Amino acid sequence: MYIKRVELTHFKSFGGTTQVPLLPGFTVVSGPNGSGKSNILDALLFALGLSSSKGMRAERLPDLVNQNQTSRGKSTVEASVTVTFDLGEAIDSQDQDNPNGAESPDQGDEPQETEPQDIEPQDIEPQDIEPQESTNGASHPASPPELLREWTVTRKLRVTQQGTYTSNYFINDLSCTLTELHEQLHKLRIYPEGYNVVLQGDVTSIISMNPRERREIIDELAGVGAFDRKIHQAKDKLDAVKEREEKFRIVEKELITQRDRLAQDRLKAEKYQRLKLELQAKTQWEAVLLWRAQEQQVQQMQAQIEGGDRTHAELNTQLIALNQVIQAAIAELELLNAKVKALGEDELLAFQSTLATREAELRQVQRQEQDLATAQAEIAVAIDRTQREIQEQLQQVERLSKESQSVETQDLARLRSDRDQAKQSLDRQRESATAIAAASDAWVQEQAAVRHRMETLLQALEPQRTEQARLQERVEQLRQKIQEQNEGVQAIAQEVTTKQGQYTHIVGTLSASLQQVDSCQKSLTSAEQELQIQQETQTRLIQEQRDKQRQLDKLEAQAQAIQETQGTGVIEVLQRAKLSGICGLVAQLGRVEPQYQLALEIAAGARLSYLVVEDDRVAAAGIQTLKQQRGGRATFLPLNKIRASHFTPIPLWNRPDGFVDYAVNLIECDDRYQEVFSYVFANTVVFSSLQAARKEMGQYRIITLDGELLETSGAMTGGSISTRSGTLHFGTVEPGESSEAIALRDRLHELDRILTRCQQAIADALVSVKTRSHSLIEARQQHREVQMSAEQIQQQIVSFTAQEGQLRTQLSQNMQEFSTAQQRLQSLEQDLPQRE
Repeated sequence: MYIKRVELTHFKSFGGTTQVPLLPGFTVVSGPNGSGKSNILDALLFALGLSSSKGMRAERLPDLVNQNQTSRGKSTVEASVTVTFDLGEAIDSQDQDNPNGAESPDQGDEPQETEPQDIEPQDIEPQDIEPQESTNGASHPASPPELLREWTVTRKLRVTQQGTYTSNYFINDLSCTLTELHEQLHKLRIYPEGYNVVLQGDVTSIISMNPRERREIIDELAGVGAFDRKIHQAKDKLDAVKEREEKFRIVEKELITQRDRLAQDRLKAEKYQRLKLELQAKTQWEAVLLWRAQEQQVQQMQAQIEGGDRTHAELNTQLIALNQVIQAAIAELELLNAKVKALGEDELLAFQSTLATREAELRQVQRQEQDLATAQAEIAVAIDRTQREIQEQLQQVERLSKESQSVETQDLARLRSDRDQAKQSLDRQRESATAIAAASDAWVQEQAAVRHRMETLLQALEPQRTEQARLQERVEQLRQKIQEQNEGVQAIAQEVTTKQGQYTHIVGTLSASLQQVDSCQKSLTSAEQELQIQQETQTRLIQEQRDKQRQLDKLEAQAQAIQETQGTGVIEVLQRAKLSGICGLVAQLGRVEPQYQLALEIAAGARLSYLVVEDDRVAAAGIQTLKQQRGGRATFLPLNKIRASHFTPIPLWNRPDGFVDYAVNLIECDDRYQEVFSYVFANTVVFSSLQAARKEMGQYRIITLDGELLETSGAMTGGSISTRSGTLHFGTVEPGESSEAIALRDRLHELDRILTRCQQAIADALVSVKTRSHSLIEARQQHREVQMSAEQIQQQIVSFTAQEGQLRTQLSQNMQEFSTAQQRLQSLEQDLPQRE
């Protein structure tokens, strides 16, 4: 079983759809940095669910989608990886192990219980949806992959513009969950926590592991780790069940409380429904009472209108009478005015007083007339308002009456029409059923009579016809059998004679083939002993080679780690990227006298590995390059931006005892780098001894010539100094290879030469063993074939003899049966025409 093909679509650096065929004999993927070699391995981890996003060098799953797709502003982008396995060899080996179709050891007679696997929190991504599907076909995702020649696993990641995403798994284009996928991979011995895939840094971490961690790896490879995980999972599951049991008890109490509360709510709801029905009935009664009250109000309004009309008529009568009185008074006034002019002053005064009295009475009458007119207008307004209200009440009464009558009329009409239709349908069905019953009775009686007559006639003739046809067929069969059996007895007698002659010849050649088998066996044993000696030698040399290689890898890993710490690896990455404007590391740009070298290197510390560039533009480009190529991290010091903190130098006449100088003054460098070293050392002061430096402790950052460092905060650093070959020094940045590594390389080259010769000897021995084994197999095969031929011929002779006896017995029986059948057939041929 091996991976046949990997198909990537919009995954990391693969913008479109790319198929990577992994043909037989495939060993390595090569290419320049940044070409996507590691992304193929990340695609396998992604599709098979063997790692979280952190293991695939991404903060979140959406970071795995190709950046060109996400930058186009689409509402939804999708990345997918499909891994195709070739299971041909696995199926062939399984067929060889189980030739009779027996179950494999993994599939015992006892039922297997599949427990849900616990997934680590870091493996669960938000919005990671895994659908559950169940089918009964052979292509179900949970069906054994060993039943298929090709087995495909697909994972699709959809990311929306808002940042949400979903992740789905497919086995042979059928949706499945991560647990189901891991169950199928477990049958192929592929584990998420195993070592099927060795990532970057795993070899170095294995080398630096303690014995306990190495033992865990061995247990994992041997399969013991799976049982340990199952034990831990069972314990965790038991704890989870206990916790859930307690939780369910609490939930049960809450549910009981909620049930009681809901029962009370049910009683209240039932009471509410009952009161609601009562309210509806009362409301209907209220409408009826309101209608009756409004009818009474209409009658009262009509009575008031009639009373108002009568009052209006009376007022009009009074007004007419008053108008007549006024007209009479005006005429009388005119007469009096005429008399006044004719009479004198006294009479005039008397008439004026009388006139004043009349005028006062006239004004009073006019006021009464105005009051009556006002009252008449108010009564007219009231009459109009009352009439409008009466019209509205009458319209409402009429509407209510029409509604009630229309509802009752519609329901009654509908029910009557339904009743009439039902009656008509029932009558039609009854009439149809009556007609059908009458016709069926007559037909059944007629059919029964006809059938009875037919059965009576057939009972007399059919048995004899059947017997005649059967006897004719049987006679013909017996005639053919007798002829065939006679021919078979003659053929068997001839075959027995031939087989006896062949058996005599084969027994003579059997002893010669046995001697040839013994000779080939001895030759094969000597060749196998020689091959075993060469293989033991090769195993010992390979073990030694592995040990030496492991030691060399450890030394190289340490050297690489030191190189990455010092920043030289970053320089190589930037140089390969052809980035201009790089001046070099701080350690490369300064020179110092040997007596101050130790003190200044310790005072500078990690800042010796900082990278000096021309300006901040170069620094930004370098950071972007390291991000794109994943070349690590580095600190850049741009010459146009770097600024050191200023300090006031101590005057020469006020310097303390043991004071040597400021560290920045002891460095020899170009003037353009002076600001860089001022930043590296700042106000660090060099003293000759620790005793002299302690007196000034806390005022300056002090470094002694022996390497003791005293911070202004009061922290003191010192002790023995290791002389590692990889430490950065002023003026040099490339550490040389150690003598131990050189010796290991020489020994490995020597072992390679010895192993080459040993492999050649093993190849020759294998060819010899294979040739002699093939000769032995052929000799054994020939001997076995001769032996089987003899046994087969002997069995055939016995079988032919038994067949001859059986044929003769059957022949006699068939002859007797043939004569009996012929006699009965002749009797039927004479009797049957008369019966027909």
